[in-house]
Amino acid sequence: MKYTILISFLLQLGFGQDKGKNAYADERYDVARTYYEDILLKRKNDNAAKYGLGTTAYKQKDIETALRFLSDAKNSEDLKLASKAYYNLGNMLREQNKMDESLSLYKKAMELDPSDEDAKINYELLKQVMQQNKENQQDQNQQDQNQQDQNQQDQSQKDQDQQAKDKKNNRDDKTDEKIQAEAILNALKDQEKINQKRQIKKASSRKMEKDW
Repeated sequence: MKYTILISFLLQLGFGQDKGKNAYADERYDVARTYYEDILLKRKNDNAAKYGLGTTAYKQKDIETALRFLSDAKNSEDLKLASKAYYNLGNMLREQNKMDESLSLYKKAMELDPSDEDAKINYELLKQVMQQNKENQQDQNQQDQNQQDQNQQDQSQKDQDQQAKDKKNNRDDKTDEKIQAEAILNALKDQEKINQKRQIKKASSRKMEKDW
């Protein structure tokens, strides 16, 4: 029995308690974004701020910015923070139907933080989705092949029927030609008989006149 598996796309927040996180939790994403942008103006290599800006940008549907800053944050020496960055990147690519890349990111998140249950769950669920999609594709390919074979059989049958019809028409045409030829031949024979009778009659007339 086939069924669809839904994957959770909840973003994980890995940074400590700060104004940006509080604003994020209150869904004041503009405030949170400004907070992390200000931090990065002062400390451009602050991976926690990059992570915060990436997750906030994601909530604002600014995917390009989210991908850029989360990609930077995943290189953090803080393995838990890097793991969460990999996890969120996996979610984002999953939303874009980039299944293989997403699976690899979930796997990396688990490697960096084996205690991350969310990454484990999404990894296993995504594998099931990919397997299901593969089976569905195989079924579709088989259906397409069956339909193609059926179409070829139907076309072959049509061709055979047309050939049989053409042969019958040719036989009918030949029969008509034969009948016409026989009619012409009979007419010629009749005409020849008439001509022969006329010649006999003329010959008899000439003989009678000579007798006179």
